[in-house]
Amino acid sequence: MKKVILSIIAILLLFIACEKIPKDVKPIDWENYNDVYTVYWNCYSSCKKIKSEYEGKTIKISGWKIQSRDAFALGDDAKCAENFFVPSPSAVVDIDCYFPEADAFLDTCDLTKKCFIKGKIRFDMLKYSSSCSVKPKIEVMDINDIYFK
Repeated sequence: MKKVILSIIAILLLFIACEKIPKDVKPIDWENYNDVYTVYWNCYSSCKKIKSEYEGKTIKISGWKIQSRDAFALGDDAKCAENFFVPSPSAVVDIDCYFPEADAFLDTCDLTKKCFIKGKIRFDMLKYSSSCSVKPKIEVMDINDIYFK
């Protein structure tokens, strides 16, 4: 009986930890800029269903700069720029910058303007006690691939 109850609890925790993918997500546009919501929900998945065909592909994304655990991230709402913590279930895509002048450039940017980025899709694995999910991040190699407008 204890095993049955523990199994039911484990299954419920799996469902609670999983984010539900919305049904209204547009496909990624590989030629033009995508919003954060579109990129996030097209790339977010469980670890077993990682969209490996996206790994390393060049993508264009636009959103509002927010602070992140790394250099910075893009949020799907202008209010994101005002807050260090973005409320869930907001879509957030981390941005990794690999050029020396990144910190100085990003520290002086105008947060009232929308950020436009071109980079390569990578994935971060998020492990929970009973589940694992993958979320996208964008790797930028050149300062000319970031601008604010």
